[in-house]
Amino acid sequence: MASRIFDRLAAEKGAQMEAIFRQVDSLKEDTMARARQICRLAALLHDTGHCCFSHAAESVIHKDSDHESMSVNILCQPEFLGTILTNEYFEGCPQLTASLIMPGSDFAPQLQLLRDIVSGQVDADRSDYLLRDSLHCGVDYGRFDHLRLIECLTCWQDEDSEQLTMAINRDGVHSFESLILARYQMNTQVYYHRLRRIYDYYLKRYFESLGKQLFDTPEKVLEWNDIKATNQLFLDANDSSSAGYKWASRIVNRKHHKDVFSLDEGDGPHSVKIAKKVAIAIQSENTDIDFIVDLPDKPISIHKIARDDEDDNLLDDFPLIERNRKTSLGERSQLMKHLPKTFRIGYIFANIDDSKKRNEVATRCRQLGSDLS
Repeated sequence: MASRIFDRLAAEKGAQMEAIFRQVDSLKEDTMARARQICRLAALLHDTGHCCFSHAAESVIHKDSDHESMSVNILCQPEFLGTILTNEYFEGCPQLTASLIMPGSDFAPQLQLLRDIVSGQVDADRSDYLLRDSLHCGVDYGRFDHLRLIECLTCWQDEDSEQLTMAINRDGVHSFESLILARYQMNTQVYYHRLRRIYDYYLKRYFESLGKQLFDTPEKVLEWNDIKATNQLFLDANDSSSAGYKWASRIVNRKHHKDVFSLDEGDGPHSVKIAKKVAIAIQSENTDIDFIVDLPDKPISIHKIARDDEDDNLLDDFPLIERNRKTSLGERSQLMKHLPKTFRIGYIFANIDDSKKRNEVATRCRQLGSDLS
């Protein structure tokens, strides 16, 4: 995906790209070949720092950092990939590749376009995982016409900074809208589905029970791939004396808490406050039931495209090009004017096997929510 995006941009704006990239010392020779290489390497290696089960265990295993920091460490350190990348490609390759994943204070602004390809509003990562996840989850939510979208991509050079950034031609507006809709639907229907959320919670608690000493070095984190972690889960699920038995047995035997209250995706911060009060009240009324509260402290982002009626420095004024004139995508797209940028989904789960009792508790939660409103 990253290669296709780079090649599409190079076919139209290759001369401009080469002139900008050549300003970076390590790219003065074989400029476009090296730029393409670090773009491909960043796309290929940007998640090498992910721990087993990806984001579910990240907050525990990467407690003092995150997977991107680990990826950069793996890329640059000689004992991991640093020496290999330098020998296989060119001096400075590991550092340039890492800067596309996690830009530091010394990030070369001339590489912003490559950064956009790897991690931006129309990046290879999101495009890939939406299509990949929709396939493996057996849903159509994440599918969009990525080939048409790539065909409509271009770049724009700022007159003041001379920086190149990702842009889109007017014909690609609907393809871009389909990407944003795919992201919205996959988040609300898959990534924040109630079963995904409760099993993520179990995985987090399971890895907490194993102890941080198993993940206190990069080498140990890398040893814990999905296969090793799954094997350990099955072992602990059959050993009641193990520290992780409670959570492993729930995961392996699919004995999960059921949701008794949920937020709608359009709910705002006031609804979250009400839901938290409902959680406190229902727990005080049912002290014999084990509840798990999964309510968002912050809204989840769908996109960061600025509209013409907004003045927010955290949003991107994504360039839309029509007849060599720059306008704003958020200004021209009717869908972007109305689609929310964030959403909130949250749940109150209860460990209740009896469906009648569960329905009673769920009804009481709704009543409490209505009273507290």
